[in-house]
Amino acid sequence: MKHHVTLTMDQQLFREIENARGREKRSTFIEHLICTGLQAYKNKKEENAASARKAPAALLVPVER
Repeated sequence: MKHHVTLTMDQQLFREIENARGREKRSTFIEHLICTGLQAYKNKKEENAASARKAPAALLVPVER
């Protein structure tokens, strides 16, 4: 099921989207961009969570006597 969403955006962003989409329908292209961006966001969030879970590395420095 699809939902109708109204979106406002900066004119420069709109022109970039228009130039990039070619002959593809605008709504289909913007949906693709949102899906791609959402996946990248999720991946980045998972990477940050994984790095936070890692134990800090202990730096062992030899002590001179």
